[in-house]
Amino acid sequence: MINVLEVTQDNENQYLDQIAELEKVVLETMEKEGRIGQLFITGKEDISEYIHSKQNTVMVATGENGKVMSASYITQGQQPFTYNDITKYFKYGENYKQYIKAQYKDKKAYREDLEKLYIIKRKAFEFAKKRILSEHPEIKSIHEFLQKELQENGFHEKSELREKLNQYMSENIAKNYDAETQKKYEQFYWFTAQDIMQEYGKVPRKDYSSIQEYEDFMKAQAEYEELLSKGKLTIYEKPTFDSKKYYSANTQNSIELDTYITSPENRNAGTARILVYEGIKKHINEHFKNPNNKEIFLCSTLHRDNLSSKYVSEFFGLTDSLYVNRRQNRDREVHICKIPREKAITYLSSMSDKLAVLYGYNPTGRHISDSTKLKVLQEQLQYEKRELARLKKASSIKQTFSGPNVKFIASKASKTQTLSNEIKTLKQKIKEQEGDKSYGKQ
Repeated sequence: MINVLEVTQDNENQYLDQIAELEKVVLETMEKEGRIGQLFITGKEDISEYIHSKQNTVMVATGENGKVMSASYITQGQQPFTYNDITKYFKYGENYKQYIKAQYKDKKAYREDLEKLYIIKRKAFEFAKKRILSEHPEIKSIHEFLQKELQENGFHEKSELREKLNQYMSENIAKNYDAETQKKYEQFYWFTAQDIMQEYGKVPRKDYSSIQEYEDFMKAQAEYEELLSKGKLTIYEKPTFDSKKYYSANTQNSIELDTYITSPENRNAGTARILVYEGIKKHINEHFKNPNNKEIFLCSTLHRDNLSSKYVSEFFGLTDSLYVNRRQNRDREVHICKIPREKAITYLSSMSDKLAVLYGYNPTGRHISDSTKLKVLQEQLQYEKRELARLKKASSIKQTFSGPNVKFIASKASKTQTLSNEIKTLKQKIKEQEGDKSYGKQ
């Protein structure tokens, strides 16, 4: 019997060290299995930050002895466009630019906003640049910092320069501009001087009081454009879904299924799902207390070969995904789904049903009808069959499909058989009950 609870400042001392140790044990186990690069430890200090943050949630499952068996982190409210902002992947590229342009009925108004927001971004960049250079007196210019990071890490998304630029720029925008401008800052974030050139046939500019001011502005613009060009996203595969439904996602209305780990000694697929569900439920309920919030997005990022994480994400409906270059030599799949306000209660209820039927997790003792049980089992069976077929196909055509992932074929085959047996038994039970009712009426 497991005990599910949230880790707070009140009980942090009891669980923090255990969670940090669990991360190490899980990582070591995965590496022994050949699953290299599929998990990166959050670390005790950052886990503690999650616990102390109002926007993040740390859940654990403990055994009868009080020992932590599993942990999950749900995060929300990251800085826009920083490493943990998964939503940016779905608001990038030519289709997104054309979508923003199409929101304007007046071409003149679009052009004015395009140039105005570029100037605002440039001012925010100047602020961020000065702050970063003041923190690194050993570096004389942003260009020098960029070259250093290109050599060390390829200027990947978690590089210090890239992270701090985005963080300080967004903080500057939030402090100095109204909500409408902040929204447009996100919308026009990826637009460059080249986009303005295509619209106007001229470089973006402002009014200059002197030649020196003009030259300083153009020099800074060159710096900014160099960083934008080096910081472009790489999306390897064209999405097979309509990305438009995710264009309104941002760091405030999105929650990330950040981490979910279970002790190798107590492997139970349901435990991670239970913890994620409790975290999701808390965030969804809190988010929709605000009547102005009309939707929420669930996000996750995972190594393409990490099938365990893939199955957790897809269990909660995160079936739309992009394959992206997230860090140098650390490509990732980013998953997402959208839950409108009017469907939130239904979503949570259906997830609760799945956990009760498939894993026996029903802490409130809620009655679940046989018809609901049958529906859940049949839907899960279809999922397992599709995944089994996909794995078999992958193993036959990919030489790299071996080792740890091969075991999932046997696992899926076993699950399909178990589910089929449960469905058969339940159908027989329903049939007998219907027969009893029919006999009673005679």
